[in-house]
Amino acid sequence: MKRNLIGLLLFSIWGTLHSQQYTGPIIDMHIHAYNQELGGMMFGMDHPNPLKNELYKGVKTPEAQKMETLKKMDEHNIVLALTSNGQLWKNDDPERILVSGRNMPLEQLRSMAENGELTAIGELNPFYRGVTADDASLRPLFDLAEEMNIPIGFHIMPGGPPSGLYHLGMNEIRVRNANPKQLEEVLVEHPNLKIYVMHGGWPYLEDMKAMLYVHPQLYLDVAAIDWVLPKAEFHNFIKGLVDAGFGKRIMFGTDQMMWPETIDIAIDAINSADFLTLEQKEDIFYDNAAEFLGLSASLIAKHKKL
Repeated sequence: MKRNLIGLLLFSIWGTLHSQQYTGPIIDMHIHAYNQELGGMMFGMDHPNPLKNELYKGVKTPEAQKMETLKKMDEHNIVLALTSNGQLWKNDDPERILVSGRNMPLEQLRSMAENGELTAIGELNPFYRGVTADDASLRPLFDLAEEMNIPIGFHIMPGGPPSGLYHLGMNEIRVRNANPKQLEEVLVEHPNLKIYVMHGGWPYLEDMKAMLYVHPQLYLDVAAIDWVLPKAEFHNFIKGLVDAGFGKRIMFGTDQMMWPETIDIAIDAINSADFLTLEQKEDIFYDNAAEFLGLSASLIAKHKKL
């Protein structure tokens, strides 16, 4: 009887540790800022997700996209957001918005980096053009990022919503171009370059583990897959990475574009993972990104209110 009671107590303690909700500071490694030119027809567009039978409501204006995203950041204690085209929002929230530059001339990126205005380059998404990471057209960006010691966010799968190839004119995307192994020669040629694979390299779990094993400078974010995929599939993917020993290189992200509610879903996807300890959730939500971005001890202490 005593042995059974001890067993039940230990099981209860284990369950408590693994079911705790993380409420500390969060770094979102994957957010988008838009103006009317960049967002275009996406404004007001709802996002149907047939994988989960859900529909996400789209904001209708650039101002609404900005304000609703910042509101969600307040609500969830998101203290930093690495934001593609973040220069559009930087003056509105200079302490939290980190600028990730994309679709700019190389010299403009260089100038921004030299002036301390650029945290990262990305997202790079040649996947939509049928181009892989080893294409010569991308080499100058990788060279610049390594030279300036700033990371690159490289987008692969998922590419747009399910079936977007057929319904949204994304006619150059191909599954054969989605494997994270395409980054291998880039990493070998740029050993001091930090790259993070956006969307985690899903669905190539085994290949992603192999890449993380060989290349210690490689990280990943779980943006989009933490709200697009059914929860069981998402949990299966990140559990595989954590069980393989790579829990310290998984970073949180949302890929919030026009659908602010996806931030809620993404955070719940991590917090509901009962196989993660509270410490592992903290790694994913904050600590891994803080390490990857090289945040100062004083800023970390400020975020954590130490």
